[in-house]
Amino acid sequence: MHKGVTIGQENRGKRKGAPVLGDCVWLGINSTVVGGVRLGDDVLVAPNTYVNCDVPSHSIVIGNPCKIISRDGATDGYVNRRV
Repeated sequence: MHKGVTIGQENRGKRKGAPVLGDCVWLGINSTVVGGVRLGDDVLVAPNTYVNCDVPSHSIVIGNPCKIISRDGATDGYVNRRV
């Protein structure tokens, strides 16, 4: 998780709740994840991206609104210390 990252809860609406992050998720600088959304395992959120939708495992997310690109090994080279 880089500096300036926001992980926020929504208190009403269809995305009410807090985000759930899977394993090996990389959050780029100034990215925002809001509401009751789920990010799967091996997900890379690009810098300055606003995420307010579910993201499947093995994906890269970019932009606002978020665009999801399926890619195996999405966090390879970014998440270095896997247990």
